[in-house]
Amino acid sequence: MTRSSTLTSLALLLALALPPGARADAMLDPRAFDTATPACADFYQHANGGWLRDNPVPAGFASWGTFEEVGLQGLQQQRTLLEQAATSSDHVERLLGDLYASGMDEAAVEAAGAAPLQPLLARIDRIAKTRDVAPVIAELHARGIPVLFDFGVNDDLRNPAKRIAYANQGGLGLADRDYYLREDADTRLLLTAYLGYVERLLTLSGSPVPAADAEAVLAIEKRLAAASLTLLQLRDPVISYRVVAIRELDKTYPALAWSKFIRTQGLAKDATISLAHSAFFREANALVSGLSPAQWRAYLRFHAAHALAPYLSRGYLDAHDAMYLRTLRGSQEPMPRWRRVLGTVDTLMGPALGQGYLRTHFPPASREAAEALVENIRIALRGQLENASWLGTQARAAALEKIDSVDVKLGGPEAEFGYEGLKLDTKSYAGNVLAIAAWLHRHHMAAVDKVREEWQWPQPAQAVNVFYDPARNQLVVPAGLMQPPIFQAGGDAAINYGGLGSIVAHELMRGFDAIGSRFDAQGRIAPWWQEADSNAFNARFEPLRSQYDAYPVLGQVKVNGHLTLPENIADLAGVEIARAALDALGPLPAEGTLSAAQRYYLAHARLWRRNYRDEELQLLSRIDVHAPAKWRVNGPLANLTPFATAFSCKVGKDSMMRAEKDRVTVF
Repeated sequence: MTRSSTLTSLALLLALALPPGARADAMLDPRAFDTATPACADFYQHANGGWLRDNPVPAGFASWGTFEEVGLQGLQQQRTLLEQAATSSDHVERLLGDLYASGMDEAAVEAAGAAPLQPLLARIDRIAKTRDVAPVIAELHARGIPVLFDFGVNDDLRNPAKRIAYANQGGLGLADRDYYLREDADTRLLLTAYLGYVERLLTLSGSPVPAADAEAVLAIEKRLAAASLTLLQLRDPVISYRVVAIRELDKTYPALAWSKFIRTQGLAKDATISLAHSAFFREANALVSGLSPAQWRAYLRFHAAHALAPYLSRGYLDAHDAMYLRTLRGSQEPMPRWRRVLGTVDTLMGPALGQGYLRTHFPPASREAAEALVENIRIALRGQLENASWLGTQARAAALEKIDSVDVKLGGPEAEFGYEGLKLDTKSYAGNVLAIAAWLHRHHMAAVDKVREEWQWPQPAQAVNVFYDPARNQLVVPAGLMQPPIFQAGGDAAINYGGLGSIVAHELMRGFDAIGSRFDAQGRIAPWWQEADSNAFNARFEPLRSQYDAYPVLGQVKVNGHLTLPENIADLAGVEIARAALDALGPLPAEGTLSAAQRYYLAHARLWRRNYRDEELQLLSRIDVHAPAKWRVNGPLANLTPFATAFSCKVGKDSMMRAEKDRVTVF
């Protein structure tokens, strides 16, 4: 729920909509099929086998699928926009152009070396006593570099129109606590590689004893990991919400010097702060008070270097890529420079880039057609909720109120902030990144205890993604998603509903599951399920968890049915709801040998086609709340009679049709 630092967040690829007349791009391509594999034996392979054979993971990527294809379609146009922005007289456009130009000037980046990092290291090196640690932590946060814990701004879960500050667990260099805690051979190898990375950055940044300092960093992170909540626990946003008084924080965690921290972030002394991860912060407080200044200099030196490594000279960049691209994700080739810098621009100035994207590449016809589809999906879900067997009378009334109240945001925000006072240098890439990160941090802090602004969407307009926020009861469908082959204005309805329709339905369902049921129609924490509703829901979907637990991933690794259960339920619901919306349009003609129902399911399967590097698949099996691509297709469809009917699958004969007693449906 919290807004992470802009220096550590991941950027989504951008995409541009094709002209409405380019329908062929959205049509099903028979070359993507594997007709040698019967649809009823393995539908994922049947629908995608040709594509999977012909599209290995490209150099510089850890996996490759439809969403990357869609994203990559628009990168050259995005690149053109940024190159043109460098000569613009508009302040925001010029900032975009300057940031991009500074990142593309490799000679200047190499000439600067680690110079942008040095002021941070000099400040860290002045830590001489225990009491010096907390002020440096606060100063780094104010620069947009979160160390030890995360601190950001998001909606107040009890008053979603207002923004408050959130302090949450953090402080780790690896994505999940379990990397530090597991004892299996693969995890030990990964930790060895990570220790080497830490030592390399410490060496580059001038540590006099890099090996010893690296061990100190890892020891701190292991203690933080042991005190951190699991991914399963963090799945519930309410677990990260507890408003506390700053005086209570000072009393409970004195070594963290919260009053001074708050002042350093530019917040008022009575600012609204949420801090719910008490066990983590007790450990953080103990670490600050109990470790030596030298240990803290090592930890902070590494994390400052780690935050800036992607924007510094070749030694830092290569070390970062070796750990996070090659070791963790299996990508052996470096990402092209221009695409890497585009990602930085998108991460740091995504809303600004989105404004240009909307003006240039999202025509009214696409907006109108998408609005109609999304509304039809909403109506179909409402109809399903009216008859959902796992909802009691009171819960059903609340659910209908909620679906009637959902706030649909489509395309991108009409307003944006203007980056007043921000200045960039075309010759200082890392310096620009630091300047923007600090500016954004100040801007977000200034929003605490104020009404949420219109531009504050969770995704920029160019994102190839869709997002449902239970704390706002809001569905956000960015313009970047609404393009072939996912969606085509004027295209085949069966394909559009199997593509964009099933994605939208998936996301809307998240408002009515075990997490969504804890937020009311206005997005406030106000549970509307009774115990009987919860019991009925859990009983209905426990078999689904068991189904996914049996699906293989890689070697002996299987899908984690518990971790992925909410997304698996949403995947199943998405296919059901979008099919209901499609059927409500009335009969559609066949195209060639394919019925409308067949085209619908083939388009849906196309969404999730994906080739992985083994390392990426191993990583995702541990941290991703989604099942692997094959099971996002075959898992839901094997439960659905309408799918079996469309392809004449037989119970007891075909693997794509479970026995009736074993089937799980949402509605």
